[in-house]
Amino acid sequence: MLLFIEGYPYNLNDIVKDNLTVRDVLTDIVSISLKEDQYSLGYVGYCYSKAAKDVIFFLPKVVLTGEQNEESGDDTIFGASPQEIIDFESEKVKSKFTEEGCKEYKEFLSTLSIWVYRTISVYKQTHNDNILESKEYQAESRGRKQKHNTLLDVIIALRDFNKSNQDYFTFIAKNVHSGYNKINWNKTITSSQAFIQNGTPVYISPVNRKKMVNFDEELLVIYFSILNYICRTHGFSFEINIHYQLISIDRLKNTYIKKNLGCRRLKQIKYKYFSDKALRIWDLCYAFFDREYKISMNRQAEDFLLAKDFDHIFEVMIDTLVGGNDKQELPKELTEQKDGKLVDHMFIGQGLIEQSDLPAELTYYIGDSKYYKRSKNGRTFLGDKSIYKQYTYARNVIQWNMNLFLDGDESSDQPQLRDALTEGYNPIPNFFISARIPDRRSGGSKFLSFDDKELKTQDGSVQLNRQFENRLFDRDTLLLCHYDVNFLYIVSLYGRDCKSAQTAWREYVRKEFRSKIQDTLNRLYTFRTIQPREGMDCYQFIQDNFQCLNGKLYRPKTDSNYLVLALMKDDEASKNLWKKLKVRDEVITEEFKENKSIVQKLQSHFFVSKPFSLDRDFKIEDIPNVGTLEQMPQLSKDLGVLLVMMEKYETKCPNFLHTGKIAIGIKYTKDSMEIVEHLSEIGYILFHTRKDVGQHLYKVLNKVTLLSEEEISTDIYRNISTTKMYAVVEFETDELDSSSLHSSRKAFTPETRYDAQYITMSLLK
Repeated sequence: MLLFIEGYPYNLNDIVKDNLTVRDVLTDIVSISLKEDQYSLGYVGYCYSKAAKDVIFFLPKVVLTGEQNEESGDDTIFGASPQEIIDFESEKVKSKFTEEGCKEYKEFLSTLSIWVYRTISVYKQTHNDNILESKEYQAESRGRKQKHNTLLDVIIALRDFNKSNQDYFTFIAKNVHSGYNKINWNKTITSSQAFIQNGTPVYISPVNRKKMVNFDEELLVIYFSILNYICRTHGFSFEINIHYQLISIDRLKNTYIKKNLGCRRLKQIKYKYFSDKALRIWDLCYAFFDREYKISMNRQAEDFLLAKDFDHIFEVMIDTLVGGNDKQELPKELTEQKDGKLVDHMFIGQGLIEQSDLPAELTYYIGDSKYYKRSKNGRTFLGDKSIYKQYTYARNVIQWNMNLFLDGDESSDQPQLRDALTEGYNPIPNFFISARIPDRRSGGSKFLSFDDKELKTQDGSVQLNRQFENRLFDRDTLLLCHYDVNFLYIVSLYGRDCKSAQTAWREYVRKEFRSKIQDTLNRLYTFRTIQPREGMDCYQFIQDNFQCLNGKLYRPKTDSNYLVLALMKDDEASKNLWKKLKVRDEVITEEFKENKSIVQKLQSHFFVSKPFSLDRDFKIEDIPNVGTLEQMPQLSKDLGVLLVMMEKYETKCPNFLHTGKIAIGIKYTKDSMEIVEHLSEIGYILFHTRKDVGQHLYKVLNKVTLLSEEEISTDIYRNISTTKMYAVVEFETDELDSSSLHSSRKAFTPETRYDAQYITMSLLK
């Protein structure tokens, strides 16, 4: 097997094997100018070189670890320069690695070749094949045994043999079932008891003849068990039309393959077979269990085995595994944006603040896949163009969503990103996905593992774009994170084409995206819930303090009676992270000071919780006497207010609140005459103690009437009993917010301290 790596610049005149140069072995595969000394191959896949009489495997460029060879400075694979290991069977390679190391890498390459082949095959089923090329491969033939095999060689040989010998297997199937249901009367009469019915013997348990031709049954069981294993494990599709009791997948894997029972058992039964087809089946089965076994593979055949522009296939893989069909169900304007930008990956999922199943309370997840080789430090380098393009995706989505609801489409099943109360925006998770192959240094036990499904965060990969420093819920605050997925797991999951396995990983990775982005937000911000205090006009408070609260508050549920407050986190680790995001020290210090004043200011109208971290579940503290976030009736500045001095209000109010009526004494004073003059203009009644605290404001229902002492009903409470005339007031018993009113603005003297007064609302505010 010859190995080449996609995108790596090879010296064309270097000797590869049998005095053949790199140029020689690639002659019948790619067209190379004679003037060139170096060439970078743009292929991923598998094909046959007639010149080298060997298989060539083009590895994806992500296998380059980012580590550099000390002598040449080249990127390395398995710690060696790609130029050094083109002929992986050479003595030079064997001297470079230990025998066990060579075996491990060969097993890895053999498995990877299968998954790359399966990936190309699955891609070809659903996509235009203009990036795929049909190339020759070695097919199994009847000639002299001459070749060691990769697992892909054997699987393709098994596939081709099964496809071209269906008549043979159909003939066997007919013979297997021949003779069933024919009764052997001699054995039935001698071994079964008969019952006489109407003079006729009836046999309950007749003995069947089993005239079955034994076409080497055990060999066929092993053969079809191997096909079944390849189907279930690697996603190949085989037609199996013979019904034997097959060896289970687990037993074949753990006993026949790992403990080498397959090779031992085949050797024990080989003496039974003489026909050409049986011997070819034996050869193929033995080659499957022992990769070093030689079978004849001289005949050439063609299949779509090579892919150029493999980055496009990687994008399709990620879109299939992460997005499913969600992207196709989104409006075209979101994924094919009006400025010509095409979004790689997009789906609708749970918001970062609180989980909800209501469409309006979800958010958009926007991703971009990067099929890059690793840099020297093991990271994937993202250029400014890619980063700012990703920000633009999010901005376009936000504006499209804004237009949707501004145009009045209230019935839309799309997320509603902007909260009308706070004008805060639901954060949009924005991320990159890069391919990685764990190297031995950082991968540990997961080195070259096809089973490692974990989503990993790239260190130092957070990007922040903002207009203001401390406004998480602002439309211009866009956070961009970067994650790695194991390329080996991705190609095996996509190549297996098992929908249930893909769905399970999709659910896992979406939860991981949400969780990891929440972790990033928790490192940058503290979160608190704020709940309105009873009797406070919190709606108006938010409007009056919009400038300092803008971008810091968000209502995660449409009708929730709480808000979430996000403020820059004040600890050493967070400060360092903000600095990495290029936020200046003086800005950080100033914002931290402002945070304290904001919390103190909110406490006048809200119950403010202790800081908490975003998590999978969002819990609201159960607090008594919680008010409302709904807009309260606005106090009319044009209406008059009846000011009533009342000490010990809490003791006296039960006498009149239950009826909503009170009689206010009118004296022959200037203040009382002013009340009489404006009876028809009184819209509110305010009980006070000449201070700005302890006030109680109510809306007057009807016109205030002036009655004499004798005309007032006995069930109406009188605030004083030293006068003959009263102004009878009927009012709503729901108290209004009076926190912004200043009752002391009306002048008084000690003699008129307890007299009622008249003032307009505009003078109290």
